[in-house]
Amino acid sequence: MASSSTKSAKRLSVMAWIEDAFGGVVLVRQARNGRRWTLPGGKVKTGEGLINALRREVREEISVDIAAAAPIDILDRPRSGSVTILYRVLLKPGEMKPRPGEIEKIGIRRRLPEASTETAKYFWRRAQHSFEPLALFAQTWGSRRRTGA
Repeated sequence: MASSSTKSAKRLSVMAWIEDAFGGVVLVRQARNGRRWTLPGGKVKTGEGLINALRREVREEISVDIAAAAPIDILDRPRSGSVTILYRVLLKPGEMKPRPGEIEKIGIRRRLPEASTETAKYFWRRAQHSFEPLALFAQTWGSRRRTGA
């Protein structure tokens, strides 16, 4: 009979896909861990809701609050016992500022830098095929709206 051991529990993380109107994606450069680029986000604390964790992490890393968020992708890593959920995020108005000691720099990029985390690389590749970037959605929706479709 299986017991409810914490060894079998997966570690959960959340990440934010934040896109501007021109197809640029918000990335943060870590101040530690090899100073690699990644999407804003982090670990979910015990007893914390996923959206609450996402709100906390985004606020901590880029100093702006989330207006809306919806899950769009997932990365399950059975070997490491972790799951990362990617959310499409719309921000409230505000100035992005990096968190000293944790985030070295914030960038809005149309291409993923070479020095990026494996998780960021995974979601970036998936974005090319598994979900439509907001810039394309806006173009499609805008053209339908203009034509009355």
